[in-house]
Amino acid sequence: MIIDELNKKQQDISNSDVDWAKHYDLFEIEMRNMYRTVAKPQNDSHFQTMLNNAKDHLNKDKNFCEIGFGCGITLRYAAKYFGKVYGLDISPRNVDYTADELRDEGVKNVELYCSDIMKTDERFLKKFDVLSFIHGLEHFAEKDYKTMLGNIKSYLKPGGIFTGALPYKNEFNYRMCHKCGNVFEMDGHVSSHDESSLRKVLETNGFEVLYLNNFNVNYALSEGSMLQKIHRILMYKLFGRRFFTQLEYIARPISE
Repeated sequence: MIIDELNKKQQDISNSDVDWAKHYDLFEIEMRNMYRTVAKPQNDSHFQTMLNNAKDHLNKDKNFCEIGFGCGITLRYAAKYFGKVYGLDISPRNVDYTADELRDEGVKNVELYCSDIMKTDERFLKKFDVLSFIHGLEHFAEKDYKTMLGNIKSYLKPGGIFTGALPYKNEFNYRMCHKCGNVFEMDGHVSSHDESSLRKVLETNGFEVLYLNNFNVNYALSEGSMLQKIHRILMYKLFGRRFFTQLEYIARPISE
């Protein structure tokens, strides 16, 4: 009963209730190595989904943008396929830090900007052919989706696509602050989705779903050692969709 009440309360929280710029200024820099390790399989699987299901959009005549790019894993992949790559992040420190990394690595076709997806940024209206948001939607509540997804639609060129990934049936991880006694969700998650609820969110907010799945077989069978591949498949077969799964989607705005 207590967990149910906490879950309901968590989903009532708006993304705008938290100063994410302040949080990610700390997390993305001071805890970068840890988050890079966690994010790599998520980003690898998502990009594999793009390669398998959005081939026509991966070429040098098009540009790519990632919202909340973290340590820039997908930006680096995209730089090899797209003519121009953009990254938008709410953390000013992360924008500067990642830009320095990319410059030192000789990556020249990437531009990074500090921007909040909850606020329309006129610099990016109708600018991107492909826009990705990896493990981001779970940080937004239902009340935020209209604004956030509306901005994403406005940033896409005609014919552009919106891609991304998020936890499948995300389970909230609660902790209590030993100083103030407040209970908080450890990763800042405020929503949880399965295929049905995510499809509804996208369609309700003006997107046509082109691809939606919660287990990337191609990635599971192509990455890691043979033992890792066998383990992933067995966990999926034996325990259903609770291990090594994430929702991955490709959608496009419905013409109005």
